[in-house]
Amino acid sequence: MSEIPSKSDLLSEIHREWDLLNALIGSLSEAQLTSPNLHGGWSVKDTLAHISAWEKVLLDRLGEALSEQPGKYPPVLSDAEVDQANAGFFAESQPRSLAAVLLELRSLYTGVLTVVEALDEPLLAHPLRIDYPQDDLHVWEIICANTSDHYQEHRLAIEAWLRQA
Repeated sequence: MSEIPSKSDLLSEIHREWDLLNALIGSLSEAQLTSPNLHGGWSVKDTLAHISAWEKVLLDRLGEALSEQPGKYPPVLSDAEVDQANAGFFAESQPRSLAAVLLELRSLYTGVLTVVEALDEPLLAHPLRIDYPQDDLHVWEIICANTSDHYQEHRLAIEAWLRQA
């Protein structure tokens, strides 16, 4: 999406990409979900925990935008800081069970949908200069980056691994 989508279109895209990711997850065995076969030695479980972590950041950012109060997560101002956050999220997820990761993933998806559905549509066009402020990102772009675009990015990576396996 390159122009400001309607809330309905945004939600449709989130649902579409979620359904594709969820179907893929459902087609994998526990061994496929937990074996470290993806880029960087990550497993599908690690990737799903990573998606959840960024959805937590998204909810935090939306809370900041709505309340004008500082959030829990510090701003992400560079690719190096993204890499650092990802490394921390990876380390945090390692001891967690597959069941716990899947439960959190599905719960956060529902939570994100609930928040996005409750947003006033004009807020989607509001600038959100918390992360990468030089890019002049808007609320809708942050939502897409941490939902539909993120689901698609990692679904495609998992599908590529499966084709090679």
